[in-house]
Amino acid sequence: MSEVILGTEIIGKNGIKLFTRLIDTNDTDKIVEIVNWAYRGKDGTNPWATEKDLVTGFRVTPEMLHSDLNTDNKLMKLMLIEHIIEDNIDGASEASEATTTTTNTVSADQKRLIIGCVKIERESLESKEAVIGMLSVDPSYQSSGIGSILVRLAEGEIIKTFNVFESHLHVVNVRDTLIAWYNKLGYITTETTFPFDVDSNVALKQIHFVLLVKNLLKK
Repeated sequence: MSEVILGTEIIGKNGIKLFTRLIDTNDTDKIVEIVNWAYRGKDGTNPWATEKDLVTGFRVTPEMLHSDLNTDNKLMKLMLIEHIIEDNIDGASEASEATTTTTNTVSADQKRLIIGCVKIERESLESKEAVIGMLSVDPSYQSSGIGSILVRLAEGEIIKTFNVFESHLHVVNVRDTLIAWYNKLGYITTETTFPFDVDSNVALKQIHFVLLVKNLLKK
């Protein structure tokens, strides 16, 4: 798979044109909406990737997002992906996997639609690993390869921004389909667990987080 670079245009599956960039405060409302859709469900979409039968409450609030955005970017980085929609398209070429081009501009006949986001964080400057979190895709775009693009973006930024080479994920233990998806991306399920303790969330079942780990130096 090709590298996904922050601030570049990507051609995804079926020729969809995408762009990655940092999240800023102007994106707050849309990011909060997408994250809560992704984790709690969106009407009329497939619920396979949600936690709506497991947890109640907002996955993220504007206040939580603003707190993250105010965190030192050497410890946390929040990124998004946009669908670049052409007003005048003669026809898009199909692509089975995402490819990357080196442009960071959008022309006047294009508009951008935020469709997903992800964040990376580490506990301290001395940490030897980083956690990928808030991985969210607008349910209308799920199963279109957007999630794997965001994971690759996050992994690349963990190396470039933090200079560490081990990526961690904390996944609710009963989400077998999601864990299997991460396994296909190279993540190894460990026996390490964490209690489910998330602000503004209430668990509907007995659940906990399980740790998934990936060595980013391995191809």
